[in-house]
Amino acid sequence: MAEAMERSQFKKDDGRVRLSHELSEGEKEATGNRKAKVLECLKSLNSACAEDNMPNIAVLGSGGGLRAMIALLGTLVEMKKQGLLDAIMYLCGVSGSTWCMSFLYQENDWTEKVQVLEERLCDTLSKPPCDIQEEFTISTQAAEDELFSLTDVWASFFVYPTLKLYDETKLSEHDDSSKNGKNPYPIYAAIEANQLGKAGENSPGTWFEFTPHESGFPGLGAFVCTEDLGKNIKDGNSQKRDEKNICYLQGLWGSALGSMAANKKYLIDCLKEKFRKLREHRYAVGEAGLQGLLGSMPFLDTDYTSALHQGVLLLLQKLHAHASAGEDCEGIFRQLKEVLKEENSKNSYLKCCDVSETQDLKSWEERMVEFAELILIFEKELGENVRSVWQFLWKTVTCICYWTWGYTNNFLYTNGKAQSTGLTNEEFIHLIDAGIAINSAYPLVLRPERKVKLILSFDFSDGDPFETIKKTAKYCQTNNIPFPEIKPEEIKDIDNPSDCYIFKGIAVPAFKGKDVPTVMHFPLFNNKNCPDKIKDFRDTFTTFTTSYSEENVKVLLKKAKMNVSNNKDRILKEIQQIVSSPKEF
Repeated sequence: MAEAMERSQFKKDDGRVRLSHELSEGEKEATGNRKAKVLECLKSLNSACAEDNMPNIAVLGSGGGLRAMIALLGTLVEMKKQGLLDAIMYLCGVSGSTWCMSFLYQENDWTEKVQVLEERLCDTLSKPPCDIQEEFTISTQAAEDELFSLTDVWASFFVYPTLKLYDETKLSEHDDSSKNGKNPYPIYAAIEANQLGKAGENSPGTWFEFTPHESGFPGLGAFVCTEDLGKNIKDGNSQKRDEKNICYLQGLWGSALGSMAANKKYLIDCLKEKFRKLREHRYAVGEAGLQGLLGSMPFLDTDYTSALHQGVLLLLQKLHAHASAGEDCEGIFRQLKEVLKEENSKNSYLKCCDVSETQDLKSWEERMVEFAELILIFEKELGENVRSVWQFLWKTVTCICYWTWGYTNNFLYTNGKAQSTGLTNEEFIHLIDAGIAINSAYPLVLRPERKVKLILSFDFSDGDPFETIKKTAKYCQTNNIPFPEIKPEEIKDIDNPSDCYIFKGIAVPAFKGKDVPTVMHFPLFNNKNCPDKIKDFRDTFTTFTTSYSEENVKVLLKKAKMNVSNNKDRILKEIQQIVSSPKEF
């Protein structure tokens, strides 16, 4: 009771920023509209109950890149087929699962035609590779924004070509599909990088959630209208700034495919490959078509056609790729100085000579900084015609040096009414993939205001299929959040897991007097849907895989569906037990 009073007392609206632990008005309306559908479904499943005893059921989709996106879709399709989907109140995702969710919520009635959407996604993923020129167009346009970060690069060069879809819609535009009662309420997870570094993954203040209505820090009770996220808000007023589109958010939600070192190497290799493809594209059109190619790119004016400028541009692109990858650039510097030899009195030529002579004595980070300085010098000398190209290259290199992701205006900056966590002193926040902390968004569905009684956790993670459940148990223990007891002997078969684990939310001594949700945990690959071949499937469907054959997509969908169909009776049993012994949260 005291805890509830403490949470309810912390309620203060300040213009567009809301300081309260209560659910947003949009979420209250959405979940209220959803109840009729849930009650009807429960009745059809022989679990009829009164509205005040209706259990809130949440589906969690873990991270896992494209594998998670496809597997979550297969899971939801099978839940629809088995008559379970309409019993779900919340759908919450991390990383690759958010890609699936944001794809579905473009449709107002996606639960009614999820099978058709599965076919549509399969068709989309089987499309030819994206146009490399279009990828560069998206990235250079993003570099015009003062809040540009590696999230923009990731969205342009990884998410867009992986999903074969550039989604320009906005999350706030999913209002109707989340509020009309036909679909579960969507929650997308992220974390704040600085808070993670200072307070760790077990701090509630680290976690950040996105919904179509509000986004913010649920652990701090601090939210902003989703359409205002990223705007500079002061005294209840906000600057004019367009809401980030879904493709950018997909890059933000799904940017942690590995450790920082693995991601850095992957990103550098990816950029190097993109520049290689761009050069190949140039050669393919031939020298006669070069001017047309350059003129068609929005970051170059049509009069930018001199041999000098073209040579400098292409060599700088090549230098950028090799320098980012830590490769020898001596030959490229030699070519660049040859192109600039008639301009040997200019700062660009002098700086080029200086950088080439000292690069072997400097660290990778120092070389990247010098390269960024070189780009700025070229921008000043060659004029505004090439500003966008230099801006993109310079900003990208700078972001790689400082490993800057999810750069966003902090809506809590200088807000004296917000909880003191250091966030109010930071002008900017850095939102990144929640999978870096916990690869399933338990902290968001465990908010007491959401009153979730049954969690269906579909785990599409790489490696240990129990890591999310173990990390969550530690998170809950640290923060005194009701969570079922996880016994080590029950989750020891890391290399040979079963298809369903049930952690009962009853009679947990540590939380006497408090309701504890039941968790059903479903590892993607297990000894039921791929007996004796778990390792083979893990090796085939890796997190860094950016495309699958049509046959492998179908195989992955089938395996995910089996985890639902094989465990329908267990799910129904847990629902019936919760309904028959309701507890008050």
